[in-house]
Amino acid sequence: MKNKILLFTNLLFISAVSILNVFYQLKDFNYTLKCITSILFATLGIINLIYAKKTNLNNTSFYMFQAIALILAMLGDILININFIIGAATFALGHIVFIFAYHTLIKLRAKDILFGTLLFIGAGAFILFYPRFDFGGIIMKIVCLVYALIISFMLGKALGNFFLKKNAVNTTILLGSILFFFSDLMLALGRFTDLGSWTSHACMGTYYPALCLLAFAMHLKIRKDLKVKT
Repeated sequence: MKNKILLFTNLLFISAVSILNVFYQLKDFNYTLKCITSILFATLGIINLIYAKKTNLNNTSFYMFQAIALILAMLGDILININFIIGAATFALGHIVFIFAYHTLIKLRAKDILFGTLLFIGAGAFILFYPRFDFGGIIMKIVCLVYALIISFMLGKALGNFFLKKNAVNTTILLGSILFFFSDLMLALGRFTDLGSWTSHACMGTYYPALCLLAFAMHLKIRKDLKVKT
């Protein structure tokens, strides 16, 4: 019964985030709606962490890192509207914590680094050579390159985990990480090019589903761990 309540709670929060995401974009990216929506996915991560600890699961490191990363993503959402560099730095720290979370599932391997390196070569080349980018100076370009490096290795680790163990948890994490990577690409295009407002809609249209998937992966891991425990 408790597991069903947790599933219902996850689905309820994810539905609320999805609905608010629509209104957030319809209301011309209203900052207050953005903050509320982001607080919801971070709260879901905390709820899943608390449940994992209360059920006395043997290893709660994954849940702890995942919840911290979701909180940092929420803070990044709030801060990036105030100061882009501070917000981006907060997001980057969140990506690093996500990598630690993925590492608790399967230890870092050479293939993870290879995947991350290949992704960064592509992302870095895009940042350096796409002619429509205008970063307004070298500092912002470096910030974006460092950010691209970190999220490339986050996605690289998710890919490595998935190819080693194709289970529900790793699949969900991979899908969330892919959407997160794409969302950040759209964020860069929206901030530093003149391509139009569609980039902002593409960014947020994939960002919130990404965070919902990463939070829901915690629930899937709880179910898996409880089966092993019993």
